[in-house]
Amino acid sequence: MITITDLIHTWPTQPQPTLNIQALHINKGERVFLHGPSGCGKSTLLGLLAGINMLQSGQIKILNTDLSTLNNAHRDRFRADHIGTIFQSFNLLPYLNPLENVILGCEFSKLRRKRLTDKKTDVTTEATRLLKALGLKDIVLTQHVSKLSIGQQQRVAAARAFIGEPELIIADEPTSSLDADNRHTFIETLFNQAKDYQATVLFVSHDNSLASLFDRQISLSDINGV
Repeated sequence: MITITDLIHTWPTQPQPTLNIQALHINKGERVFLHGPSGCGKSTLLGLLAGINMLQSGQIKILNTDLSTLNNAHRDRFRADHIGTIFQSFNLLPYLNPLENVILGCEFSKLRRKRLTDKKTDVTTEATRLLKALGLKDIVLTQHVSKLSIGQQQRVAAARAFIGEPELIIADEPTSSLDADNRHTFIETLFNQAKDYQATVLFVSHDNSLASLFDRQISLSDINGV
């Protein structure tokens, strides 16, 4: 799913590289816990994987596609087609209800919509199914998102990431605002959705207590040669 080789990234205002990763390989369907202290480069790495940050040196391949060969428009399309992201702040649009926020996950990807058509379903039906599978009741689906609890907003963000079956799910500190019991419950729910179509999950956190729940744990400090 992901292959990184000889990656070096330096921010313009920094004298030293933020990232220096010789090699990293993540398999299809793996559930990987990437951890490290604040400031170690986790967000920078996620930005590079998502094609938001430009690659300076080395190679990143996702689904055998070399991201450095894509122009800006093609990187945006690749991200929309193949990567679902759960952000720490959830990034829900406040003027849309939960159902509309989830449907937005397919708005910019014909491929994700086609996957649903191939399964004999549509975007609204699938969005409803995902929200219910993640524990939201019918009455919540059309409420204003500002009325939802943190846990409910989190599940809406997860459903938006999963809709249309993107092969890679990146979860960036999505449980930081939850207590221990709810963190474990959310991760189990996340895994259940990923298992449905063998999505790869890259879960990023500084909370090492969650590491044992995953197939593999990677310390960014160990693989980062800075």
